[in-house]
Amino acid sequence: MKYNDYYWDELPMEAKAAAANLGFTQEIWDSNQESTCCKEEWDELTEVQQYAATLLGYNQKMWDNMAMYLLNLRFSVLCFLLGSIFYFRLSFLDLVWVKYVRDHVPEILADEDDDEIWIQWAAEHNAADVLEVRDDYYEQYELFHKLGVTAFVVMGFSAVCRERSRASLILLVAGLAGMAGAHSSTDQIAAYWSCISVHLFLMSCYNLDSKLFFAGCILECMLSYLLLAGYMGLWIAYADMIASLLWLYCALQEVPAVFEFGFSSGKDGHSTHREVFIEMMYSLISLPPNFKVKRA
Repeated sequence: MKYNDYYWDELPMEAKAAAANLGFTQEIWDSNQESTCCKEEWDELTEVQQYAATLLGYNQKMWDNMAMYLLNLRFSVLCFLLGSIFYFRLSFLDLVWVKYVRDHVPEILADEDDDEIWIQWAAEHNAADVLEVRDDYYEQYELFHKLGVTAFVVMGFSAVCRERSRASLILLVAGLAGMAGAHSSTDQIAAYWSCISVHLFLMSCYNLDSKLFFAGCILECMLSYLLLAGYMGLWIAYADMIASLLWLYCALQEVPAVFEFGFSSGKDGHSTHREVFIEMMYSLISLPPNFKVKRA
């Protein structure tokens, strides 16, 4: 599992030796086929083969339940990818809204959550269209927020079912905290839950190799402090989009490893991570939020 996105020539020497002990050859490995050892139970392996499997990232439970483990892992990665896409769309939605508010409403009004204040201002300035845009924004924000946190909650639950570790449990609680924020009655309460959630995500990724995901969590934590303090500017919206892009890129990196797509290194005409990432970014960015932004 640890080296599923590596070609044979890219494997470290110890991993290549371990794979060879388990019956893999370059042809079998690069074509994502199973060796004869993969059909045996853990207890049927020799001590050398068990050690080799450990070097490749397996333990007895993973080895004996490989099919179910892979299905669970693929489902988790799919949830991670969907959640990251929804959060990217959410950050893009925020960016469009912040730009609109900056151009169409007074700064003091932009920070108000009270609907009555917005209605009163719109009536005084004949700006009913601003209220329509605001309603559309909140409707879409709620939709993408709930879809995103649901994906992360399911991912956390799947991780706990797959491996009852501390990191998996923290991941599940992080998703549940995000879910609480998505169903909060006020923006301030939602900001508190969001702050808790991103810190838990940061704790859950302490043993991951992805520095980009860690950087995204750090950035989200910093932004959560600013949101709790009441700051919400254009640069914060841009920073939030950068953090969501880091999460999305990490999710895309997980896809070829667990779904055994052969595009991780760009060989034999396959796409690279960078090309897939650019294509997905283009498709996402080319779908702007549905609410109509009236230009000044």
